[in-house]
Amino acid sequence: MAPELRKTRFVCLSDTHNACPADGAFELPQGDVLIHAGSLTRQGTFTELRKTLDWIEQADYEVKIVTAGNQDVTLDLDFYKEHGLYFHNQGPQLSKACINLVNQYPSITYLNHESCYVYLEREDGPQTSFKVFGSPYSPANGLRAFGYPPEHASLCWDQIDLDTDIVITHTPPKFHCDNSRHKGASGCEALRERLWRVRPSLAICGHVYEGRGVERILWDLDCPNVKFKESATGYWTDPSLGPGNKKQCHLDLSAKSPVPLNSTGSWIDASDRTNLDGPSETSNTRLPVRKSIPSLAWTSATSRSVLSISRASSNRTPTPLLDNTSPSAQIQEDVPKARNPETIRAEYDASKFEASPKANQSRVFREIAEDQGNALAYVSLEDGAHSATRGQGGFPPSGRCDLEALAGRRGRKETCVINAAIMASSRPYKSKDNKEYNKPIIVDIDLPVQQGSE
Repeated sequence: MAPELRKTRFVCLSDTHNACPADGAFELPQGDVLIHAGSLTRQGTFTELRKTLDWIEQADYEVKIVTAGNQDVTLDLDFYKEHGLYFHNQGPQLSKACINLVNQYPSITYLNHESCYVYLEREDGPQTSFKVFGSPYSPANGLRAFGYPPEHASLCWDQIDLDTDIVITHTPPKFHCDNSRHKGASGCEALRERLWRVRPSLAICGHVYEGRGVERILWDLDCPNVKFKESATGYWTDPSLGPGNKKQCHLDLSAKSPVPLNSTGSWIDASDRTNLDGPSETSNTRLPVRKSIPSLAWTSATSRSVLSISRASSNRTPTPLLDNTSPSAQIQEDVPKARNPETIRAEYDASKFEASPKANQSRVFREIAEDQGNALAYVSLEDGAHSATRGQGGFPPSGRCDLEALAGRRGRKETCVINAAIMASSRPYKSKDNKEYNKPIIVDIDLPVQQGSE
């Protein structure tokens, strides 16, 4: 039986660089969940962090999820130990004190390359649940925090669990919301490849100011010859653009919108004046669609531990967002958020599959193979031969496709990428007149209602 779904509103922003609503830089719209995708500060000082965290703490959202970015140098402990004096030679900061500060705000969940389950429990809210991954990392570029070299990219992003519903990264994926005037497409290819395998509903990022906007990816899950292939990309026309425009940046991907998420061809075959979220009042052109962007690289996966967030004590298990997969059992402490990772132990329906420890994966693959009479596929998985098929489309139980990413998970076929950079200029500090700000981006999606909620 499919879970009941209910519309949940996310308010997304990134790269505020110490700007805040009280300064008049931007206004916060109403929503259920606030997400900040990094670069909270300009220089990473304790004072800047406290200013930013104060206004986030005071914001009226049931859940507020924050990750850091390359500007937040004091939150990268090892980096600041080595390079801190380069940034703060006249006023060195205490990196550990800054990290402790982030964890002192009871309503803010800080994710440092980790996952957690989120339960919305307000009586006047949607009472939905989802799994989110948040990371401050981006490709190394100069002397900035949370940077990784190209050879470590796949290892970094393989740690996103396949059952993740919302992915928050400071960097954008390659070719999506990452175009820079000086550097072209500056996102991460390994992240794009991992998104093909995970296929979360939302991938929220920032970092590249000029890439601010929304792109909707339809993943090609059928092609056996090109790895990590995309079928099409749809682009969003921001309804709030233009001087004096007071409209909100709102994108509706819920079931009540003309083109809900995972509705396949409705937006690809869109007629004139059709936008990603339905009829547009500002566009007179056909919805632009970019066809497939192939990659021949492949990556390996690792298991991860997760946290859980709840506004009250509960023993409920997270309701699966897609494919009617069986819920994963978890341990949840009687606190607003559990800061110590707990290993997820999952149980599965033989006909369905999602990310799991290796022992459970082997059992599920075996049952799928035996049920459909393809023992060779199971043997190849046990021998590790399936690593060569990572990112390869096809139809399970064929051993020629990425079984781990596809078996029982083909209902996940779209991802909406949102670059929510608030800072509009790539050189915002050269002069006072050059500081321009974008509005937060609002997105509505359907999420499963918690088990036991009314």
